[in-house]
Amino acid sequence: MKKVLLCALLACSANTFAGIQVDATRVIYNSDSKSASLSINNDSEETYMVQTWLDTGDASQIPRDIPIIVTPPILKLAPHKEAVLRFIYSGKGLAQDRESLFWVNVQEIPPAPKQDNVLQVAIRTRIKLFYRPQALQTNLQAQAEALKWQRQGQALTVTNNGPMYVTLGILTLSNGDKTWKVNADMVGPYDSLKIALPSNAQSANGLSFTYINNYGGHTEIKNVSLK
Repeated sequence: MKKVLLCALLACSANTFAGIQVDATRVIYNSDSKSASLSINNDSEETYMVQTWLDTGDASQIPRDIPIIVTPPILKLAPHKEAVLRFIYSGKGLAQDRESLFWVNVQEIPPAPKQDNVLQVAIRTRIKLFYRPQALQTNLQAQAEALKWQRQGQALTVTNNGPMYVTLGILTLSNGDKTWKVNADMVGPYDSLKIALPSNAQSANGLSFTYINNYGGHTEIKNVSLK
């Protein structure tokens, strides 16, 4: 019987079946630091090769001109061992008046299967890396609180007039004892995002929301002005 080997490359933020685990959901690279770091762990009983790189949002491409390097770009990780990835900025090429966003890719390369007819799955984990210039005169909490919200027909527009990315979590709209939950995305520096609302939420006059803080947790902001 012929050996059947299928390698499925899965892009995901977290996966309980992955042999290689990352210890954070985001990396914050402050410009006054020489580097940023991310720990990865091999929680399996097998030795894995691991490939790492950055991209700018397209998971199918590996750009060559990103001014931040990842080291080591490839490594061998023994069972139940930890390694530290380091991100080093060349010093040129990134804006200093706003954050820059990249995606960290951690691609595990599993060992060769010991048996025939094996479905082999190689997991790729992707998390965000924010390069944060020291010159920014704000912080993420203040940035999230300063977001402007405006209802426009069957959508809600959020405007970010600041220099940092704000990753939104859950919006909670309300009217009296009625509430509606809406998933939201990320809004970039000096940009806006339109969020579709449920048809029955048009009467909502109250809003609270969560955003993802520097540690990957959810921080709630209540009693938001909704125009």
